[in-house]
Amino acid sequence: MQEHEQREHDAIPPELDPAFEHDDDARPPRTLRRRLQPFIWLVGAVTLVAMVLLVTPGL
Repeated sequence: MQEHEQREHDAIPPELDPAFEHDDDARPPRTLRRRLQPFIWLVGAVTLVAMVLLVTPGL
């Protein structure tokens, strides 16, 4: 058990690990909102066009 504790104590924190800077690309996490954002914009644009086309014949 002491060997495990010693290894845990000697571990380098991620902030000081040189590989941390290499692997950390500072990109925001891929949330569901960011994943669906193009679809949300497309639905909004189609809705806007549909509303304009529905109102235009009434003028």
